[in-house]
Amino acid sequence: MREYYNKNDLGLSFGFVTVVYVGFSFIVALIIQLFGNVASWVNAVLLAVCSLALGASAFVYAKISKTDFVTATKIKEKPHLAHVGWGCIATLFLITMMIPLNNWIMNLIEMTGLKRPSVDLDMDVASMIIVACVIPAFTEELAFRGTIVQSLAREKNKLASLAITGALFAVFHMNPAQTLHQFVLGAFMALLAYRSGSLWTSVIVHLLNNTTAVVLSFTVPDSFFIDNALWMFFVGLIGFAGCVVGYMFTTKSKWQTQDEDVVVNSFSKTSLGVAVGICAFMWIAALLV
Repeated sequence: MREYYNKNDLGLSFGFVTVVYVGFSFIVALIIQLFGNVASWVNAVLLAVCSLALGASAFVYAKISKTDFVTATKIKEKPHLAHVGWGCIATLFLITMMIPLNNWIMNLIEMTGLKRPSVDLDMDVASMIIVACVIPAFTEELAFRGTIVQSLAREKNKLASLAITGALFAVFHMNPAQTLHQFVLGAFMALLAYRSGSLWTSVIVHLLNNTTAVVLSFTVPDSFFIDNALWMFFVGLIGFAGCVVGYMFTTKSKWQTQDEDVVVNSFSKTSLGVAVGICAFMWIAALLV
């Protein structure tokens, strides 16, 4: 049994978790279509099932690929306070920067005549915290930073590893309203997972990111973000960049890369291509429908 993933697992694992998640999402959409408008708590349960299926897919993939799930995902490694601290502070600055930037991007999309993208869910705050914060913080991390990201952990080109996994995290969400934020967040959490050597570092940061977004959406009016967009963007940008630099210089890294004699097979490439194609199609559909 293997103790770690390799670059062949990038396409295979991303393809597997994408098919599982899209499949469950299709079933949920079909249920809602057949029964009409369901109660908000039913909608929350259905969305939670999709998220749990995503986390379970990481475990199933480990079994299929004959990989030690606990060791490969770094789930048994304890998070270090310095890594978590820098990650949380940087994420708060990232949110500060991305709120106005996302709004500007959505304004541009709307100016082209397309529908304005949205991430609004018809749920109360308690349901949102559970469905959009607590559950995804663990299940998405198992699938991405625990599995997909770890497939490139031994590659020498570190920037490429971060960019690729960040891009896959962004396209997987299939929502134009989140794409840029998810790319930067995905790449940053990959950096945290690699350097800290613990999946729990990115789980905590992911939870903070989602919870902060939900709390702000319920407590702060949109007019505040519109009126203060410019200073928020620059404060967030400078703060986030400063935190990343500070993090790199003040923490010890467990990211031990080495040459890996693994040739990516055609099945892995095809799996990756098909999964990215599915996500890209859904992303475009979200803009047009």
